[in-house]
Amino acid sequence: MHTRKILISLVSVLLFAAPAAWADPPGGMFPPHGFHPMMGTAGLTADKQNLYILAGPKIMQFNLADLKLVKTVDLPKPASPKEKEALPCPPPPPHLAGPHGVWAGDGFLYVLAGPMLFQYSLPDLTLKKSAMLPKPEFPKSELPKGGK
Repeated sequence: MHTRKILISLVSVLLFAAPAAWADPPGGMFPPHGFHPMMGTAGLTADKQNLYILAGPKIMQFNLADLKLVKTVDLPKPASPKEKEALPCPPPPPHLAGPHGVWAGDGFLYVLAGPMLFQYSLPDLTLKKSAMLPKPEFPKSELPKGGK
């Protein structure tokens, strides 16, 4: 039970401190073109041996027994402008950066970061696959018969 309290405290501190690490310096403003869709992501999951924390563009792996950092991996960077032309759909605008999350299961770590889904092997955190999620389609509105 004591380990659980420490684990919850550690995760809380990391999740609350992560946004401060990327905070705008005093007197400055981030340029609109500098928005990184994965900067605000945060999440956590665990398997029987490790805790995985998604904080910004990084995945951190901690040993559950002693809560020591084992490994840190960077998420792949968004495509450059030349690569974006080849993508099937454009990335979302900054205010719609998309969902994010992390889940461990069946020997893999799955990371959802905006429109991208990444699959990492466990416990070595090697990127195995990535996929761009399809752009959601809005339901078509149908007019009632008679045009009203």
